[in-house]
Amino acid sequence: MIIVSRSAKVVAGLLALVVGATIAPARAQNAGPIADKDGLFLDGKNFQIVPGKAHDDLGSRLPAMGAREIGPGAIIFRSGDKLYIAGAPTGTPILEPPKGSIHISYEPVKNPELQPIYDRARERQALEMVKFLLSPFQLPVDLNIKMLSCDGVANAWFDRDGKNRTIRICYELLKEIMDKLPKETTAEGIEPQDAMVGQFLFAVLHETGHAMYDIFNVPVLGHQEDAADQFATWIMLQFGGERAHRVIRGAAYSYAGYVKALKADPKVTLPLAAFSSDHGQPEERFFNLACIAYGYDPQIFTKVVDLKLLPESRAKKCKFEYEDLTDAMHQLIGPHVDKGLAKKVLANPWVTDNLPSTPSSPPTAAAPAAFERPPAALK
Repeated sequence: MIIVSRSAKVVAGLLALVVGATIAPARAQNAGPIADKDGLFLDGKNFQIVPGKAHDDLGSRLPAMGAREIGPGAIIFRSGDKLYIAGAPTGTPILEPPKGSIHISYEPVKNPELQPIYDRARERQALEMVKFLLSPFQLPVDLNIKMLSCDGVANAWFDRDGKNRTIRICYELLKEIMDKLPKETTAEGIEPQDAMVGQFLFAVLHETGHAMYDIFNVPVLGHQEDAADQFATWIMLQFGGERAHRVIRGAAYSYAGYVKALKADPKVTLPLAAFSSDHGQPEERFFNLACIAYGYDPQIFTKVVDLKLLPESRAKKCKFEYEDLTDAMHQLIGPHVDKGLAKKVLANPWVTDNLPSTPSSPPTAAAPAAFERPPAALK
């Protein structure tokens, strides 16, 4: 680092060679672009910033000033009574990046029929669980997660309004999930509680995928909706073992009607316009979910092939599909995750079992190494 707190008069004299007009000292404003031939004088004595405009013949004056290019960037900061300048190599942050927070809220219901849904969500701390699950993400901006009434529409979505990024979950969606829960364990082994948690997590993590791609500027090739499904599926699988099995089966319950039709009559007739949607067809989303899960662990998810819910022709490729997804998550999302905290969060049974009343319950099993690259021998 180079100390630059020389005499303000000396530096001002050099500045006079370049700046054509004297402007009263001003304190730093919000960061913004510097126009061509604009300049800034940092007063190392009074710690003030003086903006100015350069002469038209700036280029010819630069050699006499001993000016040099600073490369990809530079950081000037104050420590005590001195100013310092440090180079800012690409990819090597020197100043701590801004930090965002996750804010949750339960908006009052508009329809009294939704009051039991509101009460149950608050009682079960649904959004607190989501906030806890997403806490390992190191967000540079705030993310709002809201439950709200949607005028009778069962939906969930992510949107950005200026700097505000919000995930909205309709009470109507929770009601629809709860109304369609199985009364007992299904023939595929899906328990009512798992169907509730799995469908809720899949919906919320799908919208979280949209949010993370937006916040971290993740490039997405193909359908944004497919990418969000893949994000949700991958995160749920990181619970590991039987817990992953339970939440994935629970998420798949939303496709129970399509699965039943598949087993009874594999022929599906759809209008051509159905294929114009930016969302994949439910049948396609089910097969993608099943394939990623099977690729994660063919032994745990063997029933999707044994019950002929996933064709063997697709199952053969699922290992590679999961590996490709994992590599993308490691490269594009992994750098933004506190991996140590992710292990603790994923190990906590409160997230999937919804049994403890607070997220401080001690974990009961070792957490999988989420967002960590596997050894080369395991790839």
